[in-house]
Amino acid sequence: MGVSLLQDALRRAQKTGDGPSQLPLGPLPGGPAGRPKTRVKLLIGILAAAFVVGAGGVLFLSRMSAAPPAQPPVPPVAAPPAPVAPPPAPQAAAPAAPPASVPAKPAAKNAPSRRFPARRAAPAAAAEDPAVVLPPSEAPVERKDPAGTAKDPVLETFNAGVAALERGDAEGAARRFREATASSPTLVEGWNGLGLSLLRQGKLGDADAAFSRVLALSPRYVPGLVNAGLLRLAEGRVEESAALFARASEMSPGAPAPRVNLAVAQARLGRFGEAEETLLSARRRFPGNADVLYHLGTVYDRMGDRGRSAEAYSAFLSASAGARPSLEERVLERLRSFR
Repeated sequence: MGVSLLQDALRRAQKTGDGPSQLPLGPLPGGPAGRPKTRVKLLIGILAAAFVVGAGGVLFLSRMSAAPPAQPPVPPVAAPPAPVAPPPAPQAAAPAAPPASVPAKPAAKNAPSRRFPARRAAPAAAAEDPAVVLPPSEAPVERKDPAGTAKDPVLETFNAGVAALERGDAEGAARRFREATASSPTLVEGWNGLGLSLLRQGKLGDADAAFSRVLALSPRYVPGLVNAGLLRLAEGRVEESAALFARASEMSPGAPAPRVNLAVAQARLGRFGEAEETLLSARRRFPGNADVLYHLGTVYDRMGDRGRSAEAYSAFLSASAGARPSLEERVLERLRSFR
């Protein structure tokens, strides 16, 4: 297109230079009018400008009409990659083998853990509870003699109960004491005998009712305090039994049974130092009492003092002198085990 414009312009210039008609160009400023060379130069400049404009238009149109710039080819959609297996989980390192001096243990199996209670250590054979080996001392029920020569049916029934209790017939004794207390409800000794016979049968509830009646009638009756303490000891109420035995000891300092029973309760509570002091005090007051000596030996035995235990046991054997053969044999066996 630009070439055709240029050719048209040249043809027109040739016609203008050869023919009679000329372009109506005015005189150039500062020069003579109608010079042919000047007009030719001017015409060439116009043509050159037209050429430049035409070339620019050609370039512009060529760019506009050209195809859009090529884009880089889009790669085809690839198939999704195959899943990659995750790396294996870290495993705990196997424990190092123990030194040669330590025997290797087999690996534990993955089994549900089960806890078993720890076995209790067996108690030492040397430790014996004095209350188990020998029961605490009972407050004996003594016979009552009627005043004068007249017979008293209540006292006869009561004394029959005492005789049955001495023979070991607790059930027969309880029947006699029930008869006596039914005839004489204020007979403190009868209620005490009934409570003791029931205690020997293991009827703790009935025995408690009988001893409560005793202490309600006579709060300072020492045999009732002692036997009520024995009931509390049988029920496992050791602190209460110790309190009852202590009261009985204060009210009857000349009786060994309350002191011996107090020491038994203290030993059951694990207060062996107090039990030792109680029995040493009783030994000073009753030096030849077999119960005091036996329990003192047992307390020392539980404390682990075999020397003093053997001394007290030997003193018990001398004081008992065959009166308690089964207990004496057990003490002899214990002394032989000390050697």
